Amino acid sequence: MIETHDMLVCPKCKTSFIVEGKSPLGRYEDNWKRNAENIFPLLRPPIHQSYLANLRLFFLYEDCYHTLLIGRYNASIVMMGVLLEALMKERIWLKLGEDFRRAYGACLKKIENEKLMEVKDIRFLRNFKDKVRNLYQHADEYEITRGLFAQVWPLQFEGELSLKKLERAMENTRSGRLKPIVLSAATTPQIRSTLKQAQDRKRAIKLFNRVYDFLLAAKVKYFKQEEYDEHHKKFGTGLERVEHSEA
Repeated sequence: MIETHDMLVCPKCKTSFIVEGKSPLGRYEDNWKRNAENIFPLLRPPIHQSYLANLRLFFLYEDCYHTLLIGRYNASIVMMGVLLEALMKERIWLKLGEDFRRAYGACLKKIENEKLMEVKDIRFLRNFKDKVRNLYQHADEYEITRGLFAQVWPLQFEGELSLKKLERAMENTRSGRLKPIVLSAATTPQIRSTLKQAQDRKRAIKLFNRVYDFLLAAKVKYFKQEEYDEHHKKFGTGLERVEHSEA
């Protein structure tokens, strides 16, 4: 066994054990760095605050981006829904002067009823809600993994588990003496989370790039400086009440 950070790892079978009392931070950092280096070339180039000056949207964009880089795919997908919801709220505030505080679906309905965005953009937001946001916001693993299957080797151990027994089991799987069975992820809760992680990685990369493109297009179409100037003339800057109360 080789000690790496807070783990003992077998170089042959890759079986690992946690060493109690040791910090996992070094292992986390290695994983984050390795994942970021693999993911970075597949993503759109990073946005700087100087380009996306709206802090409400910029900080949420960074939440999506950085969680994806370190391999927290589920969190990144959830945050993409939060980003799109905030984008809609910003648009409602800009055009109607309303500090809209309801959830994604209500924001979308308001945007559609008031015709605050183009039809194709409303369609994108609706598709994201129905096919992504609702599933991940409510952790619906059944629907997320529907249609996925996995080969599983039914390992059984008699008595107390030991490294020798694990090595023997791994050798049986490699040699073909132990045959796998095929299970449906959707109907087998025990394997859903493992398959979902691989599914989330593929989905998160594609979704991030689409949301990224939508965000930059929205910046150009829906958040022009002249619209903010018009908003301030019509509704004020929002600081008048603060100044009045301090006086």
